[in-house]
Amino acid sequence: MLQTTRQQILPLEWQDERSFENFDPGVQPENALALQALHDLLQQRRHNALYLWGETGSGKSHLLWAACRELQKQGRWALLLTPQTPASAWPDVTDLLAQHAGGLLAVDDAQQLSDWQQDWLFGLYNAARSAELAFLACGNAAPAALPLRTDLRTRLSWGLALRLQAPDDAVRASVLQRLAQERGYSLSPELLHYMLTHLSRDLSQLGVLMAAFDRYALAAQRPATVPLLKSLLAAQPQLLHAASPESVSG
Repeated sequence: MLQTTRQQILPLEWQDERSFENFDPGVQPENALALQALHDLLQQRRHNALYLWGETGSGKSHLLWAACRELQKQGRWALLLTPQTPASAWPDVTDLLAQHAGGLLAVDDAQQLSDWQQDWLFGLYNAARSAELAFLACGNAAPAALPLRTDLRTRLSWGLALRLQAPDDAVRASVLQRLAQERGYSLSPELLHYMLTHLSRDLSQLGVLMAAFDRYALAAQRPATVPLLKSLLAAQPQLLHAASPESVSG
């Protein structure tokens, strides 16, 4: 069972779509290595740890969500925590100790964890080891460089710590075309070029925008074109803020 909190609050549409099947590692050997390490982690059904790090848009969160989805399909337990998860939804140590071996404790955006979340996660990590649960986390820097308490940084470095490389334009173009084709149309060369040169390198943000663009085109009963995309961004400027190159941190 995938849980983001005890009530199984599901994420946004694009997050729901994240899977191993639609993750494109590109030609970077680091990404292929990270993908294989993650598959190995999930197959072992015992405690082991993996930490993925890289810049915004490199695919860290995509793989984390994909791992949780994969366990959900297998009927295995997975708990996903983020800095936005409220305190009332963070589990007790005893909750983890009661789980069966082979489950997964996952933590997104480790660099943003507050002081109390760091304290809580330290106890959860130790409980995951005792319960033979796999541990998966991601952040924007290597464990030693994270702004976290020292002993938690040490825990995050106990397993493999692998860096992901951000997708190049060829990968981004492939993902955008696939997202369009899944919705029943193709992106023209002009529209694809506009997206690659004006929008974010973050594939998750592009996924959110593509979902909104699809709904907008259907409501307007117009084909997907550059003018229609500009119209959407004018009507919903928050999408432009979320998907602009300037909003992507290094």
